[in-house]
Amino acid sequence: MKNTKTIGLIGGIIFLVVMTLLPLPDGMSPEARNAGVVALFMAIWWITEAIPVYATAFVPMVLFPLMGVLPAKETAINYGHDLILMMISGFFIAKAIESHNLHKRIALLLIKALGTSRARILLSIMIATAFLSMWIANITAALMMLPIGLAIIFKEETLGSPGSRFGTAVMLGIAYSASIGGTATLIGSPTNLIFTGMMDKIFPEAPSFTFYSWLKIGIPIMIIFLPVAWYYLVKYFKIEGSIPGNRELIHNELEQLGAMSPGEKRVMWIFIFTTVGWVFREELVIDQFVIPGWSKLLGSGKYVSDSTVGMFSTLLLFMLPAGNTRRLLDWKQAKEIPWGVGVIVGGGYALAEGFKVTGLATWLGESLSFISGLPFIFVVFIVVGVVLLFTEMNSNTATTNIFLPILASIAVAGAINPVLLMIPATFAASFVFMMPAGTGPNTVVFGSNRLTVPDMFKCGIGLKIISMIFLPLILYVLIVFVLGMDFALPVWAK
Repeated sequence: MKNTKTIGLIGGIIFLVVMTLLPLPDGMSPEARNAGVVALFMAIWWITEAIPVYATAFVPMVLFPLMGVLPAKETAINYGHDLILMMISGFFIAKAIESHNLHKRIALLLIKALGTSRARILLSIMIATAFLSMWIANITAALMMLPIGLAIIFKEETLGSPGSRFGTAVMLGIAYSASIGGTATLIGSPTNLIFTGMMDKIFPEAPSFTFYSWLKIGIPIMIIFLPVAWYYLVKYFKIEGSIPGNRELIHNELEQLGAMSPGEKRVMWIFIFTTVGWVFREELVIDQFVIPGWSKLLGSGKYVSDSTVGMFSTLLLFMLPAGNTRRLLDWKQAKEIPWGVGVIVGGGYALAEGFKVTGLATWLGESLSFISGLPFIFVVFIVVGVVLLFTEMNSNTATTNIFLPILASIAVAGAINPVLLMIPATFAASFVFMMPAGTGPNTVVFGSNRLTVPDMFKCGIGLKIISMIFLPLILYVLIVFVLGMDFALPVWAK
């Protein structure tokens, strides 16, 4: 690994220097060439982890001004994007939920409600993990569920069948459901916010993707693929029977938690308030029935966004007491949130802005326009397949940062609605099932020492193939018929 990092570090720098010295491709400006070289240079460092992936995201802040791509001020704006602040507010809420043990109570109640057979226990763990992952970082959801999963595995090994593969299934179930659950909401995974931010940057006239509009495609994907992943694991590991004494284990865990504390209740109500505020910020149209959005009722529709709701709830967490001398959230806890994720997202936004301003996006689209001549569904299958494979070797955030600007250009050049390529790629980047380093949840469960790389690879490859076949088809139906988007290139993309 050290050799890979060193090779990536030095090789990336050599690549950067050599590429800037080569003749310009036909029709490309020097600024566009420089933007593309910086993107590829970052891809090398991201893939090899030459330096921390969060640090690589700062590369545009240095190279874009020096290479004439974007002025420093315009580059810096991308790191403070409205959607990044929304994501940070979600991290604050997640930290408060964790600090007051609300996540553990939710998980245990779900497991208790669904029964004690091995298959049902696996399902309940996956549902609990996916639900948590809808609102907090995927890796955090996996970390929260890991102790519960390990406790159940220990009980299974001592009272059930020590030689069974149930423990491996539970670990993979936590990883898979964290990744799938993260696709359900706009704040569930940074990749979702990368997509919406790039849409704003590349197509500023396009209708914005709100929290509610994302739910219309994210929830169906989770509802479809979570049971598929569960059923696949049950059949793959031949899970059957019940674990003796498991009901007592869950009961004892809940007993130890005791009654809900005042702080836990207040965090729960703030969580509910935030979710309702996001969902009902803009009007909801259900057939002929329209529910007016609260922002328009207050006369502030054009001023507020989802980040307004998130930051209001964040202030409540810092203001309200937890029932003792503490507040619901203090800065000692808050500073532990994954700030680096916001930096990665900001780096992606900066790349997208560089692609657009320098004309690189247009050049790429025209150069790759031959792809759009293929049957459309074939193009979508190619896009999803490539991203599904690439994301196993690279972080999902870096994958979306690299691919989305290129796909936007291809779509415009081929007179295709960019959303029909960009959304499938965004979802595909989160469907990481085969490799430990592909995404945070996989790394977390791999660190439990309950499974090996061959375990993860052999099991994950089947689910990966299922995703390659059904994810493009399902997303195409959702985008066209649920979001109501046309196949043709919309006016806002021309």
